[in-house]
Amino acid sequence: MSAKTRDLTSRKLSRRKFVGGAAAAAIAAPAFLRSSRSAAAAVQIDFTVWNYAVDIVQDNINLFQQQYPDITVNLSDFAWPSFHETMVNRFRSKTPTDVTYNGGNWLEEFAAAGWVVPLEDYFDWVPSYKDKVLPFAWQDMTYQGKVYGLPYYADTITFMYNAKILEDAGISAPPQTWEEVTEQSLLLKEKGIEYPFVYEFANTLPNVSEAFASMVFGRGGELIDEEKNPLWTDPESPAAKQFKWLVEAKNEHQILTILPHETDIVKAMNTGQHAFTVMYNYNLAALNNAATSPLAGQFKLALMPGETHECYGFAKFYNMTQMAVDRGQEVIDAVGAFIQYFGGEVDGQYPVAKRWAVEQGLGFGQTPLFDDPDVRNAFAQWIDVDLWLEQLNLARARRQTVWYGIWSESFHPLLGQALAGEISADDALQQAADQWNELKQRVEG
Repeated sequence: MSAKTRDLTSRKLSRRKFVGGAAAAAIAAPAFLRSSRSAAAAVQIDFTVWNYAVDIVQDNINLFQQQYPDITVNLSDFAWPSFHETMVNRFRSKTPTDVTYNGGNWLEEFAAAGWVVPLEDYFDWVPSYKDKVLPFAWQDMTYQGKVYGLPYYADTITFMYNAKILEDAGISAPPQTWEEVTEQSLLLKEKGIEYPFVYEFANTLPNVSEAFASMVFGRGGELIDEEKNPLWTDPESPAAKQFKWLVEAKNEHQILTILPHETDIVKAMNTGQHAFTVMYNYNLAALNNAATSPLAGQFKLALMPGETHECYGFAKFYNMTQMAVDRGQEVIDAVGAFIQYFGGEVDGQYPVAKRWAVEQGLGFGQTPLFDDPDVRNAFAQWIDVDLWLEQLNLARARRQTVWYGIWSESFHPLLGQALAGEISADDALQQAADQWNELKQRVEG
């Protein structure tokens, strides 16, 4: 590992201690929200989410409403693969939506369209969170210098492996480069593991482009330059190399197989017939859950293969809509209280973020939680905490463009065609670049 990799700055997380100091004092919600008003005067807000653990989301809403009895929260949930399309349609039709999940891959588009608003334009408590949120997460929630949310969760897309499979094959350490992934996979193939690498892919899945970005970052690369030009048509670029690695692993070396969703990959890894995968980090908690995983304890985190071991760091966050603003100050205040309860600090605690971390293994952007003993103990059950911290320190957010989310929907089929052997990797990359440039021209003129 390079000296650069080991040189963790003072703003980043210490391997010996997550983050120094206790959580700051609670930021009080507007006083009127804790007052007792008649049911007729209660504020109603509409909350829209993708359909992950909706039972827990609803329970958190119930707990929030106990604290804020004058706020009624109406929950709507939609499928994750089609969430972007769903939200675009809701915004265009002005379907009631006051607060919603958002992510860095859609923020620019939604903000540029005026569908969502920066929190700091309405709440003076927003800047106080800057030093309490991981830098890559803060960046992912920022558009044109303004912060639009507080974290629902924040984490990385990481490289995972079955340590027992490697040990049984005489492999002493996980791969450090993608060339080593190929070498180890070919060895495992000789020993009876037909497809050592299992890869999550579906045309409609936002995860695809994010996972690809994470692998490119591991090589020290970027998807676009500072002028927002694509970097994957140069065959020597990290992006082109990683794209071709995937295609060759699938079609030439036949060491990679495809499954459509992370839940399918968790099941497949538990058959003992696959050694490697790249997924959202929280899936490692599911893999090592002794109650549900027959091979719990075998699965480990490794730094993302590549020259720098960097990876894609992201935030999914709570965002207020323009529709909420248009409804007036009481709704704005109610949404502010809701976002602070769900993504921020209340009475010195981070109740919702902590629950997601402890119960579901979701990563978090709120740095005071790294000192919480319950969180530390929970994560230590399924991940090497020191190594996880090292990977977090190497995570970075994607460069922002308004059209990224739209472009990614066309990138996925191109990657799918290349993986299926229907078009060459070079042709797919060129078409992806052409589509990117067309969108850029359309937006920027």
